Amino acid sequence: MHVQFVILLILLLVLLIIMYYELRVSTSKLPKDVFRYFHFESKKFMGKDVFIISPEEEKSDKLILYIHGGSYVGELEKYHWTFFKDIINATNATLIVPDYPLTPENTYLQVFKMMEPLYKEIINNLEGKEFILMGDSAGAGLALALYQRNGKLKRKLPNRTILISPWLDVRMTNPDIDKINDPVLKKPLLKISGKRYAGKNGLRSYLVNPVLGPTDKLKEIYILSGTKDMLNPDAKKFALNNNGKVKFIEYEDAIHNFPLMRHKSKVIYAKEGYEKIIEIIQKGENIDAKK
Repeated sequence: MHVQFVILLILLLVLLIIMYYELRVSTSKLPKDVFRYFHFESKKFMGKDVFIISPEEEKSDKLILYIHGGSYVGELEKYHWTFFKDIINATNATLIVPDYPLTPENTYLQVFKMMEPLYKEIINNLEGKEFILMGDSAGAGLALALYQRNGKLKRKLPNRTILISPWLDVRMTNPDIDKINDPVLKKPLLKISGKRYAGKNGLRSYLVNPVLGPTDKLKEIYILSGTKDMLNPDAKKFALNNNGKVKFIEYEDAIHNFPLMRHKSKVIYAKEGYEKIIEIIQKGENIDAKK
């Protein structure tokens, strides 16, 4: 029995190492056209990079804080930068993209130690801009938790919050998860990453699992999710429990993070999902939650 436990532990460690190196992508390799066609700044905030990207001219009044996904272990990838450029070209918005601390070196405690002051600094310097909070996958879960935290602190909340394929419960206990044949995500790897992100006692915290968080301040929350995404059941359940506060936009047979793949012709509903996001950014509360 002891030998079997040791073997299982070794296998889990190997899986974690594989996941770590597969998802970890260097943010230093920024696309050259970001510098060529956009106004780009990289500022240090509490020792981490925060990227600020905007049009060279004719900036709109929209400011977007975007929190990237990657199971809390992966950094910004190429498709994120393509997505950012598309959003700026379509809306003339300014994007703030933090390179927040990642696991396994850090837990949610270190993440919020950076992200909460960053959020506070942003809202204190809006100068009349329309504030939009957005994220994908784990970043979308972090975005919702950040929203809930600042709601409890009675700080200004975003005008709109857009959650793309959000990871809202790292415990992954919803029985409907196992009914989904997800071509992108692997449940065992997600659970390992989620536990490392949570640390010793974090699984009981809404900052890790925003499904446990306060919902009284929720407003103008938009969730885009596909039925071939294993994170869909928890996102759908959260939306149904908060009907009227959260608008759930579901796409049949769409995969995880599909709106970020609009340039991949074989990704079903990628263009439609992207266009819906642009519409939400531009129109807000007038948007129809049905695709």
